[in-house]
Amino acid sequence: MSVDAIQQLAKAEEQADELLNEAKKQARKEQEESDKRIAHFQEEQDENEEKRKQELREKFDEEFRGIKEPLMEKTQKEVEQLQTISPEMREKALGLIINKVVNEYGN
Repeated sequence: MSVDAIQQLAKAEEQADELLNEAKKQARKEQEESDKRIAHFQEEQDENEEKRKQELREKFDEEFRGIKEPLMEKTQKEVEQLQTISPEMREKALGLIINKVVNEYGN
């Protein structure tokens, strides 16, 4: 083999090594970019999920208030109505309740 052929072969091997190293570097760079895009996508998904959870909480809170408020008003009206009962009537009702309990569960 001639010296020229050996030099060309060595140069070709050098170029192949450089190309291989460049390809590896490019692959690492693309992997890093891909990892960043995946992380960004995951963050967006997490944010969207959190927003959805918050929307559901607000929706259920609103529905709960819609159910709770009429019940509270009704209960308040019933309490006010019961507070208007005279002490004599309360005593009479208490006596009836006590008699019923004693007769059903008595000694």
